[in-house]
Amino acid sequence: MPRVSPRPTSALSVVLMLALAGPAAAFRPNIPLEVVPLGDPGTFEVIESRGAGPSHIWCVAADHARRVLGAAGTDRIYLATPRGPSQAMPGRKALGFAMSPAPANVAPAGTKPILGGILLAQMQAGSSLSVATALQYCTDHIETD
Repeated sequence: MPRVSPRPTSALSVVLMLALAGPAAAFRPNIPLEVVPLGDPGTFEVIESRGAGPSHIWCVAADHARRVLGAAGTDRIYLATPRGPSQAMPGRKALGFAMSPAPANVAPAGTKPILGGILLAQMQAGSSLSVATALQYCTDHIETD
């Protein structure tokens, strides 16, 4: 009887296994950015560093919201303050996030900033993503436990 050798596991199948495993499969993005809580509950800064781009920053913000703040995948993360001087670390650049929108940052219907693809770089105050969507930006930077 001929022997059948197993197929090598592709990266896609590994990602699918992690997604289907749910909360039991712990992962952490391998993005060395600092997250600093701010004064109000559910607010924090992601400190910019090492050439991190928007996908890195949203990934880290979502990971913090999920692991530290206990956010569900359907909860939204709002960009409260676009890239600028850090409130927590003088001399550094940061982006401020919140788990609820600031009234001044809520855009009228039909004019909300669009995120995704190339437009992800347009990180304006009031922009938001669900935790689950933002975690999708982590797929290139995963370390499994």
